[in-house]
Amino acid sequence: MAQNEQIKDESAISFNGLLDRFACIEEDSTSTPATASPTKSSRPRTPSDSLSSSEKSTSPSLSPQYFSAPSKGIKKRKSPRRYAPPALYAHLAPVPDCLAPNLICIFVGLNPGVMTSQKQHMFANPTNLFWPLLFESGCVARKLTCVDDRRLPVDWSLGITNLISRTTAEQSELSKDEMVRSASELESKLRRLRPNAVCIVGKGIWEAIYRFKAGKSLKQDQFKFGWQDIDEFQFAAQSGDSPRVFVVPSTSGRVAAYSRSMKGELWKDLGQYIKTIRDTHQINL
Repeated sequence: MAQNEQIKDESAISFNGLLDRFACIEEDSTSTPATASPTKSSRPRTPSDSLSSSEKSTSPSLSPQYFSAPSKGIKKRKSPRRYAPPALYAHLAPVPDCLAPNLICIFVGLNPGVMTSQKQHMFANPTNLFWPLLFESGCVARKLTCVDDRRLPVDWSLGITNLISRTTAEQSELSKDEMVRSASELESKLRRLRPNAVCIVGKGIWEAIYRFKAGKSLKQDQFKFGWQDIDEFQFAAQSGDSPRVFVVPSTSGRVAAYSRSMKGELWKDLGQYIKTIRDTHQINL
């Protein structure tokens, strides 16, 4: 009987003791404020925090640059080619002009590109905007392609020639002196054919013509696209009468300095002039 009471007392003591221990633990946890571990930083979490130690050792540094666009995706501007002597492209045949006397307008390009020479049609590169702009501006009434170039004089009273006849891959392969010298031959051609207007397809072409006629460079503040004021010289004049001159940016796909909409608005001015001449002279095309 006494032994049983002793066992009960020991059980009670053991149970009470456990309660006391839990009470101490609870009291300690509430009485002592929690502090941040000295080994952890209060900095914001970064993507590398979620990586294991093995992943961190094999992964690249997760700096801000790592999450930016890859540098290899940025295209570097291609350096222009140097001057190319005529012998370099001598294997490419010249491209014939599309001309006739007394046309409404003759378009003057710089020189044939490689694809134009290969296809033997003007402005043949599919990235060139000449043919789309010719239609969108109203210069012609239906969509045309380079294979229609020979029909321009007969069907639309329009023509195409170039400042320089030899082929190159880029404008930079021509010299400025060569361009200025070629302006003399172009003027003789236009004087003989007597068009109502001439459209210069490229600012650099007009700069070469200006230097040839005026004997000096064209200043930046003197130039504007569209109709040109050429009172100081008579370009391609015949019996004192000169064709009107309209200048547009190059239509080459390589030229991105001017927007598509800007080019389109300029061409519309030319298209309106061409349509007016057709109506005035009642040209049936």
